[in-house]
Amino acid sequence: MIEKRPQLIARCADVADVITAVKYARDNDLLIAVRGGGHNGAGLGICDNGLVIDLSMMKGVRVDAKTRTVRVGPGCTSGDVDHATHPFGLAVP
Repeated sequence: MIEKRPQLIARCADVADVITAVKYARDNDLLIAVRGGGHNGAGLGICDNGLVIDLSMMKGVRVDAKTRTVRVGPGCTSGDVDHATHPFGLAVP
């Protein structure tokens, strides 16, 4: 459905990787697209001739049952969040 071809893809493992990727794109005048969990049907997570910053490896869900809050990494999918929150009787709409 989406036919775009980025020049580069930076598969980031942490914040330092993201900073490096953004700096590289800025220094080389590249368009940036950000891919989170990979569930963007509109195709906004990819671009032509630019740099895709892929955050899919930056997964992590921390549930604080006491405050009923959840901290979610940028590469998570809804399934990752559901898997972590359901044991605590929580859900994210």
